[in-house]
Amino acid sequence: MSLRTIVDLLRRVLAPGESLSERAVTSGVWVTITNVLDRFLQLVIVLFVARIIGPDDYGVMALALVVMSGLTQLSRLGIDAALIQREEANVDAYLDTAWMMQNARGVVVAAILFLVAPFMASPAVFDQPELTPVLRVLALSPLLSGLQNPGLLYLKKDLRFDKQFFYTISGTVFYVLVALGVAFVTQSVWALVFGLVASDFIRLIASYLVDDYRPWPRFDLDHARELFGYGKWIFASGVVLFLIMEGDDAFVGWYLGAAVVGFYQLGYRVSNAPATEVTQTISSVVFPTYAKMQNDERQLRDGFFKTVQLTTFVSFPVAVGIAAVAPTFVNTFLTEEWGPMVPLIQLLAAWGLLRSLGATTGPLFQAIGRPEIATKIQFGKLVIIALLIYPATARYGAVGTALVIVGNSLFFSEPVSTYLAVRIVDGSYAKLLGLIAYPAVASAVMGLAVVGVHTAGIATGVLEFCLLVLVGVGVYTVCVVVFEAFSGYDSIRLCRRMAETMVS
Repeated sequence: MSLRTIVDLLRRVLAPGESLSERAVTSGVWVTITNVLDRFLQLVIVLFVARIIGPDDYGVMALALVVMSGLTQLSRLGIDAALIQREEANVDAYLDTAWMMQNARGVVVAAILFLVAPFMASPAVFDQPELTPVLRVLALSPLLSGLQNPGLLYLKKDLRFDKQFFYTISGTVFYVLVALGVAFVTQSVWALVFGLVASDFIRLIASYLVDDYRPWPRFDLDHARELFGYGKWIFASGVVLFLIMEGDDAFVGWYLGAAVVGFYQLGYRVSNAPATEVTQTISSVVFPTYAKMQNDERQLRDGFFKTVQLTTFVSFPVAVGIAAVAPTFVNTFLTEEWGPMVPLIQLLAAWGLLRSLGATTGPLFQAIGRPEIATKIQFGKLVIIALLIYPATARYGAVGTALVIVGNSLFFSEPVSTYLAVRIVDGSYAKLLGLIAYPAVASAVMGLAVVGVHTAGIATGVLEFCLLVLVGVGVYTVCVVVFEAFSGYDSIRLCRRMAETMVS
């Protein structure tokens, strides 16, 4: 195959198509490329810096991100989701108002972050004096984000994730370059702090390069009320979601100290990275796609089940594989002082799997104009966590915290959300369970094989890590091929049809 042939093939695969299905498939490719590259670069630099500075200093950054994320989520207005959900293609009339609201939010968050920094660093909260200057520098981040072009929402609304790739990766590249340079000079947590601010600055510039809309300081009260009418549930969901997603980090940092929260948060980033990419890919592509088919029940049902099938086909083996290789990964790529992170990675990998499954339902609820469903489920989840997190952490440490988070998703939130989603699309629960069963069994067999090779001690270090990954991929592939040959499971054929759609 000549170089020109390959270039032509890539151009056809990555160019946005005309039909909704073609654009959805192509967008999925772009989002996957974006998320995988973005997370890979971020994870590499975070592991590099974590190896240099150790759990205590990394824990300071973890606590700073918890505080910043809390203020960001507590001020989330849901404007983008409200405009993406609207059926009309052009929403320019709302963008200036949206931009003004976005800027006001950024100023408020930055001011609060700057002012509360000493209190958060005090013995009354986290007892980390280094936290004050870190939080005050990070206050630049919401200011920069607020100034971004509101026209960015068209990238998702119109499924133009080829442009989203440039916007996202440009910031990530500068994050890596700045963090790497500062890490060599200071060998401190400031590498991650300056890297994050630099990435937000570059994305501010990129936002005006990828879309030609130019905002102007105009405010329409009626438009603001309309946007908030939908966005209030996104706001409420954001508040609850923060308490669920970041509340455990804050509690661990307050109760067990910065070093332990360093273990806990880095363990989360390692264990959830691939599953999170599946989640973000689905949310980014499926929500606007569902929104365009919200009035076609059959199309919505078929789209939902195909999404579940593809999600579980990828996320189940990834999560099980991460849990199986965790000891080798930590021993190979980090230092001995990070050893306590291994059981946390293994537990939180299960949470990543469950989150990726839940990512198929949230976009559905938003697309049909029912975001309150997800908010109510998340509130129930929050109540359970609030009741159990203290006794579990007091008895088992950070492992107890992780058990509460995983158990909550396993026995409450994901079963409830999938049950309601199947009802909404008027689907079959038996079909849903069947789609989940095949990758679950194949992943279990794969996990046993990987653990067996690790126990045998055939190799060590990087060589062992590579061997375990190859064994996992090989065993899972064989299991899936066997299932497809003797049952109705057809994920490989579905992927092949998607590839043919892109190429054609």
